[in-house]
Amino acid sequence: MFKCLITNIFSFYKNYYFFCTIFAPNSYRFKESNQLMNITELHKDIGTSKDNKQSPIHNWYRFTAGFSYKLVDKIIEEENLSKGDSIYESFAGCGTTLVSAQKKGISAYGNEGQELLFDVIQAKLNWDIDKNLIESVLTDIKQNIFNKGNHTEVYHKLLESLYSKENLFELYFIRDYIQSLNEKTKLFLKLALTQTLHKVSVHPIAVPYISRSKFLKNELSGLQMFEKIVRKMLDDLDSYQNIPKTTNIFHHDSRKTNYNIDSNSCSICITSPPYLNNLDYGEVSKVCSHFYGITDNWNDITEKVRKNLVTGATTHYKEADFQLEEWKKNQFYIENKNVIDNLMPDILKIKEISKNKKGKKSFDILALLYFEDMYNVLLEMRRVLKQRSKAYLVLGDSAPYGIFIDTTKLLGEIALNSGFNKYNIVKIRERGTKWTSLKNRHNLKLSENILILE
Repeated sequence: MFKCLITNIFSFYKNYYFFCTIFAPNSYRFKESNQLMNITELHKDIGTSKDNKQSPIHNWYRFTAGFSYKLVDKIIEEENLSKGDSIYESFAGCGTTLVSAQKKGISAYGNEGQELLFDVIQAKLNWDIDKNLIESVLTDIKQNIFNKGNHTEVYHKLLESLYSKENLFELYFIRDYIQSLNEKTKLFLKLALTQTLHKVSVHPIAVPYISRSKFLKNELSGLQMFEKIVRKMLDDLDSYQNIPKTTNIFHHDSRKTNYNIDSNSCSICITSPPYLNNLDYGEVSKVCSHFYGITDNWNDITEKVRKNLVTGATTHYKEADFQLEEWKKNQFYIENKNVIDNLMPDILKIKEISKNKKGKKSFDILALLYFEDMYNVLLEMRRVLKQRSKAYLVLGDSAPYGIFIDTTKLLGEIALNSGFNKYNIVKIRERGTKWTSLKNRHNLKLSENILILE
């Protein structure tokens, strides 16, 4: 009888907890913790790509907004993921989550809206490369590159300002040569060439924008650097060529339904969405996208790149096209009215401050469109995840014109309206401190966090 009593008490509290979790106000479904995931085992740069520079395959491409593969590995360990599980990545970026999953033999699905990065990720996930074919291609390129002619061709003006004529000649020759190769080989060599673009430019081209105040010393020519990178990539593959491909990457906008991924099919999501910091990813990648002919000018970047990405910069929209009262009629506002109405006083402050700021950037509109886009991302995330699955999002908060926006918590609240039951926040580090010396810079402390959704 005593045993039965204990069982009934346990059952009562279990059901009570479930009831509270589902039906309690949002404030009861939020927990801020530094103990989750044994965060003490991670370092403060876990939200950056610093670790990736020392890791084979991960270091095949420099990406401004990357995060550490060690975080992915830690989550896989903490969640006891195995070969029977699958990971969803909303913003594949340079493929950190997918590469880490494949190294461990775990299935993964990812979306990437940028064509350039989509090709990068494909190359990073194809490990059964024919090394003999690569060697043959290198030999052929070196034997024929200078038979084409001289350096009198006209190149894209932006690239002419970043590379010597000799290097441009070599880079374009390699680009055109590899076009005729089979798809897997072409993508592999294209990634090596993309790395070369970063290595032999006169100025840094990914920091995140072109840094014309800094100069790079190039001891190797474009061809020499290309060959060096190819051989390094081949060496990296020695340890991985026998590992089967377990991942799939799609050139797809994560705000939209991807019918290639079944509903309730993924065990977890590990991703890092764009931060609300006015970083234009289309602008960041323009050197490479111009070089490959994906884009040629500002309008091309807008039409072919920005339209496939979450609204993360004021360059993604026309201010004149936004009407607040009309915007409030959409599904996002209706479903998240409580969240946005609480945010609106700060939005109006930002709008007012912008009137007296140089550039008068419409950060107020940016914030609203960003949260709307992320709501659609979260809806798709919730669709592909199994019931009671978790999502891990690396995020940073922001302070446009000195007005603090708790991006991580706001997205947690929006997630509750997207079908998730609760959220937790783990603080990784303080950020933005390196900009404190800038004139007119706010002095608010910002942070980088992990938003955990369930």
